[in-house]
Amino acid sequence: MNEPTATRLIQAPARVDVAFSLTGERVPAEHGYALFAAMCRIIDDLHGASWLSVHPIPGEPDGDGTLTLRPDELALRLRVDPAYIDRVLPMAGATLSIEGHLVTVGASRVLPLEPVADLGARMVALKDGADRQEFEAYLRRRLDVVGVRAAVEIPAPKGALAGEHPDGRRVLHIRQQTIVGYPVILRGLSAEDSLRVQGLGIGGRQRFGCGVFAPLRPPG
Repeated sequence: MNEPTATRLIQAPARVDVAFSLTGERVPAEHGYALFAAMCRIIDDLHGASWLSVHPIPGEPDGDGTLTLRPDELALRLRVDPAYIDRVLPMAGATLSIEGHLVTVGASRVLPLEPVADLGARMVALKDGADRQEFEAYLRRRLDVVGVRAAVEIPAPKGALAGEHPDGRRVLHIRQQTIVGYPVILRGLSAEDSLRVQGLGIGGRQRFGCGVFAPLRPPG
């Protein structure tokens, strides 16, 4: 009998999404670091929390570097180890200042991860930056490491989001540091691989919204 390969020895951690409603008008389109900083002003022990990833806030691009929040949506989603759910619940009722844009956090729901075939991430970060071809090679290596099979897409740029370049790359600013990455769609995932990607993410800066995968939103 063949021994299991090293890739399958990497265990995807158990994760759930803790989702909060948000009340407000707009947030910056590039809000990953500012959102995490605002959260840390409410819960000051989130720095270095390996059990936490933060989804980007969804919204409608306004063309001026901001997103308009969609009404009646659980827009603040935190992917956490179930053992740490209680650590993020105090976020409910807080007002977050995201680069001066005020949003109020409402009630929460705990949502299990869905094993869907197609997943997307707003941005997967690359440590030192790379062109599109180098990024695609990096991404395929990362999928190989965790034993995931998928068709990989890098969406064409829409031109409306802040930090988006003509080749589709996006930029995240963290203090004086600039992080470069690309949006990614993975298609044709098995149920096991879908949960593996959602549990592990891809790449770093996941507390700032990078490499966090979720089911693709339906058109419109």
